Amino acid sequence: MERVHSKEEEKKNMITTSITWASVGLLNAYAFGFSLVIGLLGGALFGAATGFRVSRRPPKMRFPWYLFRQIMNAVTFFVLTSAIYAYFLDETLNQSQKFWATIPPMLGIIVLIITVGRAIASLDELQRRIQTEAIALAFAGTAIFVGVYALFQFAGLDEVNIGVVFIVMALMWLLTKMWTMWKYR
Repeated sequence: MERVHSKEEEKKNMITTSITWASVGLLNAYAFGFSLVIGLLGGALFGAATGFRVSRRPPKMRFPWYLFRQIMNAVTFFVLTSAIYAYFLDETLNQSQKFWATIPPMLGIIVLIITVGRAIASLDELQRRIQTEAIALAFAGTAIFVGVYALFQFAGLDEVNIGVVFIVMALMWLLTKMWTMWKYR
């Protein structure tokens, strides 16, 4: 494997992705009720492997390394604020306190969106076009999913947590990005 940057950049990437995935592991461990230590360690190991892989063979949508680490830090901030929010929801809070507990994850979402937007703006023209087209198609696919699901709810299907929409949106973005990258190859 050919290294495309310094050992120091690789080390920074591995540390950053380890922290990001450790936070994801922590949130999943808390949400699904298994050991927090296992969640942290499993996430950190997966993150280190991801950082190593990305450092050695960068993806086609290549951001400058400092922006890659900023995205990972924004994801970490979002995940940790979401974990704090989940913890507070399990506590006995009044309605006003629950309202105030939503502010940290809202800030996490805003920071993540701004960071990803800045990263996309740093790409070359073709990569920016691919990302923009993928986002537009993902928005349309998510709108279709939400519309169809709403129709099913009117027909009597149980309500689903609206957080599923973020998962659908991310999957749609991934699929449409792969398709647009194939289209512009």
